[in-house]
Amino acid sequence: MSKILIVEDEAMLLDMMSSYLQNEGFEIKGVKSYDEAEDAAYENNFDLWIFDVKIIGGNGFALLKDLRDAGRNTPCIFTTSLNSINDIDKGFKSGADDYIKKPFELKELLLRVNNILKRTFIHSQKGLENIATNFKFDISQGVLYENNQICNISKKQSKLLSLLLKNRDRFVTRDEIFNEIWEYDESPSELSLRVYIAELRKILGKEHIISKSKLGYKYV
Repeated sequence: MSKILIVEDEAMLLDMMSSYLQNEGFEIKGVKSYDEAEDAAYENNFDLWIFDVKIIGGNGFALLKDLRDAGRNTPCIFTTSLNSINDIDKGFKSGADDYIKKPFELKELLLRVNNILKRTFIHSQKGLENIATNFKFDISQGVLYENNQICNISKKQSKLLSLLLKNRDRFVTRDEIFNEIWEYDESPSELSLRVYIAELRKILGKEHIISKSKLGYKYV
C-alpha cells in the first residue's frame, strides 16, 4: 500500500482527495499547514507528496525546496489555481515531478498519482542495494526496505546508514559522521550516535557494523 501525504488548506477538497485515494487503496495523511507538512515529511517515509501551492503558514514551492535541500527526494505533485507559465516554471524548479491545475477531476489526479508511482517504483528497483538478509537500501531516497516493505528509521539513522554504505569496508571517523548527519546549528552527541548504531545493528544484524575506538565505524 503506497503512502501519500496531501497538503491542502481547503478542508472540503482535502477530505474529497483523501477519501477518493483511500478508496483506491492508498494510505493517506492529510494536513493543512506548512509546519504540519514539514513535520510529517521528516517523520514518515511517504511514496508521494501532493502539495497545494497556497497553504497555511507558507507555500508549497518553498516547502518542497526546503525538503529537497535537506535531501528528501520523494516525488511530488503540485495542485494549484495558479496558471501562469512563470508559476509552472517555479514549481518545477523547486523540484516538482508533476503539476495539476485546479479545478481538476479526481480521476485525473488518480491517473497522475499512478503514473508517478509506477515510474518511481521502476527507478527505485534499479537503485536498490542488498545490504543484509531480507534488507535493501535505496541510497538516493534514503529508504530502508525489509522484505520489500518500508522499514521506518529516523532521518539521522538514514543519513548514517547511507554514509556507511558509501564507504563500505572503510572506517568512517566520528568527526566525519558528526559533520555529515548533524546540522550546523546542532551539537553532535556521542551518546546519540551510539544509540543510532545500536538501533541499526538491532535491525540489520550487529555483524554488519563494526567499530574501533580510534577509527570509527565500518559497514561490512
